[in-house]
Amino acid sequence: MEQIDDMAFAKTGPGTIGGRYLRRFWQPVYRGSDLASGQAVPIAIMGERFTLYRGETGTPHVIGFRCAHRGTQLSTGWVEGDDLRCLYHGWKYDRSGQCIEQPGEDAAFAAKVRIASYPAREYLGLIFVYFGGGEPPELPRYHEFEQPGVLDVYPPEVWPCNFFNRIDNASDAAHLSFAHRESREAINNVRLLPEVSAEETDYGVVTYMTPPGKPTLSLHFHMPNINMFFQAEAKLRDPSSDDGYVGRLLFRVPIDDDSCVSFPIDHVPITGSAGEAYLARRRKVEEEQRNPERDPVTLAESVLASQLRLADIKNGDPANLKTLTSVEDYVAQVAQGSPFDRQERMGRMDVGVILIRKIWLRELRALAEGAPLKDWIHSTLNEALPV
Repeated sequence: MEQIDDMAFAKTGPGTIGGRYLRRFWQPVYRGSDLASGQAVPIAIMGERFTLYRGETGTPHVIGFRCAHRGTQLSTGWVEGDDLRCLYHGWKYDRSGQCIEQPGEDAAFAAKVRIASYPAREYLGLIFVYFGGGEPPELPRYHEFEQPGVLDVYPPEVWPCNFFNRIDNASDAAHLSFAHRESREAINNVRLLPEVSAEETDYGVVTYMTPPGKPTLSLHFHMPNINMFFQAEAKLRDPSSDDGYVGRLLFRVPIDDDSCVSFPIDHVPITGSAGEAYLARRRKVEEEQRNPERDPVTLAESVLASQLRLADIKNGDPANLKTLTSVEDYVAQVAQGSPFDRQERMGRMDVGVILIRKIWLRELRALAEGAPLKDWIHSTLNEALPV
C-alpha cells in the first residue's frame, strides 16, 4: 500500500496521492472577466501547465500546454472559432485536443495526433476545470451566492506559499485576535479569544467560535479546498457603511507546492442603486491596489523585510482597511514557510485546523487503499452566521 505521510495533503503535483485526490474535484483556474473572446493564456495548476482559451463563441476550453509537433507553447497562437492554431507551424486543434489541420502535411496525418483536453465550465464569474480522469462529477453549486444582490468576484491572489497555509488560516479562530489586531482596532472591533469547537459535516468542517458574552459564530470549510464564511466585510472597507454582512467564498488552488492562487467571491445582499454604489467603491479599492505603493503583496513584503510596520499602513490609509487585512494575512501565512520545513505544536485553539487535516489524511488513505471515499454534499447552509 502507498505510504501516506502526515503532510501528504500539501503535495499536489502529478502522481502524488494529494494531487490525485484534488484532481477528482472541479478547480477554478481563471476569473471569467479577465479572459476575452478569442484570447488564449497559459495556466499553471498543481505542478502542471495547460492552455486556457475562450472560443469566439464565448465558451472557455482547456487543452495541453504544448503543440504535439515541436513542443512550442500553444497559448501564443490564434483562436479560430472554438479551435486553436499553433503559432510555430500552424497546426490546429479543436476543443477536444484533436489535431484537425497540419499545413503542408498529408491529410491523414492530423487524425493520428491528439493532445490532452479537459472539461471547462463557467460559474459565479470563474472558469472551472476538471483535471481528473473519466467522466467529471457534477459541478457543485453554491446557492447562497446565486441569490439577489451583488456578486463581487475579486482579482485572483497569487501568494508564494502552499495552498494549505491559506486553508488552515481561514479555519483558525485564534488568529483573528492577533494577526488582525491592527485592522480590528481601527474599527473598534477588538475581540477576546473565543471558545472553539469543530465538527465534520456533509460538506466538510464547521468551526464554532464563542467569544465571551457573545453569540456563537461559524467558519465553514468545504472539501477539498474551499473556505466559506460570513462577515461584516463592508465595515472593514468603510466603517460608515450600512451594507450589512457579506458572504465570502474562497477557493484555494495550488499552483505548485510552494505557491497558490486564491479566488475570492463576495455576495452582498443589496440591489439597485445601493448595489451599484457598493461595486463603485470596490472598483475604486481595486484601482488603488494596482498602484505599487498600495498593492497588498508589495506592502506585505515590505513588512516582512522590516521596512514597514502594519501600524504604518493603518495610519496611512484608515478608510481602506481591506488592504490592511490582506497584508496582515499575507504576512502571517507567507512567513510560515513551507509545511515540509517547519515543526508545529498544535493546541486546543487549533481544533478546526486539526480536524480538516485529519479528514484529508483519512480520504487520502482510503484513496491509496482503493476504499470508498466520502461523497461530499455542497448543500445550502441553513443558517449563515456572521464572523
